Amino acid sequence: MTRWAGGCMNNLRVLASEKRQRFLGHLRATDVLPPFHLVRVAQEEGYSVLMRAAALRNLTACAPIEVTKGRPYAERRRLVRAHFGI
Repeated sequence: MTRWAGGCMNNLRVLASEKRQRFLGHLRATDVLPPFHLVRVAQEEGYSVLMRAAALRNLTACAPIEVTKGRPYAERRRLVRAHFGI
């Protein structure tokens, strides 16, 4: 056991929250989809907000440079949304 701040720390790892773990799972699940499926998932109201956000993140990552123009992520995301009508 390691002493930490006057108490004992049981060497437990701090894991990502359950919501973050779900989001990361959605990222992995949508990573294999082609862009036209990512657009459909991001537009569809029937999917959860986390699934739609994951699809948009993967779509932003695979969008061509002509769309993203080499901008930072937040601006790339806005450009991708405008380009695909999301």
